[in-house]
Amino acid sequence: LHQQAILIQSGLPLEESLRMTIEQAETDKQRRMVGSWRSEITEGRSFSEALRRSPYKIPDSVIAGVGVGEESGHLDKILLRLAEELETSAENRKTITRALVYPMTLISVSIIMISMMMVWVVPKITAVFASSNRELPLITKVVVSLSDFTQDYGLYLLGLIVLLVLGFRRAMQNAERKQRWHAFILTLPGVGRWLRMADISDWARSLGVLLNSGVPALAALNISSAVVSNLSLQSKFKKVTEAMRQGSSLRKALEDNLDGSGFLVHMVGSGEASSELDKMLLRVAEYYSVRLNNAVEVFLKLLNPILIILMGAMILAIVAAIMLPIMDMNNAI
Repeated sequence: LHQQAILIQSGLPLEESLRMTIEQAETDKQRRMVGSWRSEITEGRSFSEALRRSPYKIPDSVIAGVGVGEESGHLDKILLRLAEELETSAENRKTITRALVYPMTLISVSIIMISMMMVWVVPKITAVFASSNRELPLITKVVVSLSDFTQDYGLYLLGLIVLLVLGFRRAMQNAERKQRWHAFILTLPGVGRWLRMADISDWARSLGVLLNSGVPALAALNISSAVVSNLSLQSKFKKVTEAMRQGSSLRKALEDNLDGSGFLVHMVGSGEASSELDKMLLRVAEYYSVRLNNAVEVFLKLLNPILIILMGAMILAIVAAIMLPIMDMNNAI
């Protein structure tokens, strides 16, 4: 979208700008996607209709914005706004992913390493202790017991985990069950608050850009509600849209249907009073994005050293469980 906006802004016709984009595409998927748009346009359809008919999933906010841009004659400006919105929304998701991927990767690698030690290293060394008929330290007994459990039941435990994951994925195919799960996620400390901030930021940015582009308010609200990934939060924004359809102000609708969003309600109220709702919504989106980034940075700064210390302590415990009996045997000799 960004590239299209720049090419159109430079005076190139839309069909020609799409051809240039196809030639410069970095992947086959991008080439096929833009090619499908160009084919529709050469057949006489509008850009928004080409996006709507595309076999690739295009966000409704982009289709609506492009439609308004074609009608108003400001397609290049609207494409720039839409491109910035999509990039910022993607950054919010990357922020949350960054906060979760590193700790989960560190924990997973540590579990795999410790499991390998329990299955292959510890049994060979502790076999020597068993033949000596000496009283083993408590930490060694614990590690040996864990090693025996891993050897005897490790595969069963792994199979159970796989079955639980598959069962969970199957359960999430039910929309009502998935919405209840999403509602539960929002109550989780840390992650729930991050997801809420990311979704509110995406909703506010999408609505602000669409209103600024000239999309009618109710249509913009419907499209922005679909941007929200958490189904529980999405249902609340749909209630906000319904309240607006029945004649309520956006501020009142948010106040009645969205708990714990005082800043959003206050800014929307100010925007409605000053007739600058689109600008206020974009400020709200920026505010929640900054809060999300700050929260994740603090979390990672606190969590990383804690995880490293815990993993180091676990490995140290295994080493101590092996070394203590060896030292005891040397002393006895």
